[in-house]
Amino acid sequence: MDKKNRFLSGVYFDIYEKKHGTRDRGKGPLEPGMDSSDEYSDARTNKSSVKQEEILERELKSIIDDFYSKHETEKCESNNQPPFNADEIRNEIEKLIGLSNIKEDIEALMDFVKIQKLRQEHGLSGGNIALHTAFIGNPGTGKTTVARLMGEYFKALGVLKKGHLVEVTRSDLVGQYVGATSAKTNKIIDKALDGILFIDEAYSLSEGGENDFGKEVINILVDWMEKDRDRLAVFLAGYEDKMDVFLNSNPGLASRIPRKFYFKDYTGQELLEIFKLQLEKRQYSMNEECLKKMELYFTYLYDTRDKHFGNGREVRNILERLIKYQSDRLAELEEVTYNMLKEITMEDIEKSIPINDIVVTGDKLDRIMDELNRFIGLKNIKDHISGLVNMIKTNQKREEMGLPVKQLSYHALFCGSPGTGKTSIARILGRIYQTLGILKKGHVVEVDRSGLVAGYVGQTEEKTNKVIDKALDGILFIDEAYALAGRDNDFGRIAIDTILKRMDDDRDRLIVIAAGYTNKMKTFINSNPGLKDRFNFTFEFKDYTENELYDIFMMFTANQQYALTEKAKEMIRDHFSAVCKIRNEQFGNGRYVRNLFEKIVMEQSNRIGSDIENIKKENLSLITDGDVSRAFLLI
Repeated sequence: MDKKNRFLSGVYFDIYEKKHGTRDRGKGPLEPGMDSSDEYSDARTNKSSVKQEEILERELKSIIDDFYSKHETEKCESNNQPPFNADEIRNEIEKLIGLSNIKEDIEALMDFVKIQKLRQEHGLSGGNIALHTAFIGNPGTGKTTVARLMGEYFKALGVLKKGHLVEVTRSDLVGQYVGATSAKTNKIIDKALDGILFIDEAYSLSEGGENDFGKEVINILVDWMEKDRDRLAVFLAGYEDKMDVFLNSNPGLASRIPRKFYFKDYTGQELLEIFKLQLEKRQYSMNEECLKKMELYFTYLYDTRDKHFGNGREVRNILERLIKYQSDRLAELEEVTYNMLKEITMEDIEKSIPINDIVVTGDKLDRIMDELNRFIGLKNIKDHISGLVNMIKTNQKREEMGLPVKQLSYHALFCGSPGTGKTSIARILGRIYQTLGILKKGHVVEVDRSGLVAGYVGQTEEKTNKVIDKALDGILFIDEAYALAGRDNDFGRIAIDTILKRMDDDRDRLIVIAAGYTNKMKTFINSNPGLKDRFNFTFEFKDYTENELYDIFMMFTANQQYALTEKAKEMIRDHFSAVCKIRNEQFGNGRYVRNLFEKIVMEQSNRIGSDIENIKKENLSLITDGDVSRAFLLI
């Protein structure tokens, strides 16, 4: 025993054993040989005994304080906090942000447990108090926090002696060789006895093959959950779809989970409240304008969330990015004040999160339409989009004024040869839809048959759904979509069926654009009865004229700061005139122009490369007829 502990033991012995005696403080039970008169005598001296105890307590405190002061060491404070009572824990649960349905479920469970405990204490038969529960929901929704509070409540009621939480994942339970899994799992369960075993991503225990050791864990759990239900609560947590499969993976598992708690994603307002709490905890601050921007962003995150949304974890990550950018900004300053260290500014917000991409300003639509109008050619496409924009704006105004509005589907067919601007126009449309509030993100996910179809049964549906998940709140652009319409047993048809289903299920979050040659797209649209009904708009992308091809070429040269001799220009114009007379359906249009431009630049580089050290600036940008004629040989 060290000097400090020997000293303290001696103090306690001297104060309480030698001076106070061995009898318990206060009035104790009658000892052998005492009668009722002795009891009256003890009552008369009770006040003096209490006073003597107070003196002894003060003396003990004084001696201990002097000891710590003399040895220049800190006094150890007890870590034993007084146990919470049941009402305090219920109040703490009520303070949690959001989770209204969970609070109701917990309230009902706690009431049930409390009443059954009282029945048992009064000698009545109690109901089955099996505490095992499935916690179902996305990450960051408070599952672990709720589990800890429930453990405290069960402890307060005496249902669980400790009420502690042992949090594990698959890796903590599954061993690498025969016999290791049983040892690891039983050791963890022994540690969790009289408390809660919380298994995160519990579904991973059933995702291996037939010989996977995760199944052994499930069998061991089922056995413990039955035989030690009075000493062990098992909470199984994970995503909803995967947990449904997991609970049905073992015949005894589902029957031993009497209840499921569904943790809903936090709304934008709830995410903001969590953010404000974390700001305060980390001793940072924001003005009201910044908080309104953050509310807008959190609402956007909630509206565009997927099934793996991080909720509270996402809030924490955002705050970490804000703090990083604030630190970078302040590090550049010569003088930093106390208030500056606390404040996160609009500059930090705009640098750390894409807030400007989701904010719709009054001139944003005009700027996008101007960009559209700068495209060479495509007059019918521009007119079509302009009419579509006017229709959307008109419907929105009717809705504002309480007039009936027919809900539109914006899925479209883009028909035309390669290189006619289909992908570029799809990106423009996505930005227009985002600006008008039709889509939250407006991004474009480009894919073809290979990105949707797999080689084995069951894989195509999964592969297609993953691509669609990425496209949610934006546009799924399927190039050469007709390639999906294969024979009856072709997996491409499964991709089509999957896409059609998601077009209905996610009609408010997904726009599909199917693109390809005009004639082949007619075959595609007739390959499935559901396709005709879902694609309301058809955009016909015409081949570029010879003048438009020439204008596109000159745009490339201007953007790259090249200049052509008059002879070179004449050769280019004549070339496009000849090409337009002989082109077929596979002609590349804009792609052909880009390829030609790149070959001409390569020939120009070969010409001047031998004397590059002595070349003049104007010659670096000059393209001659010789460069053009040599490039024609490579086409």
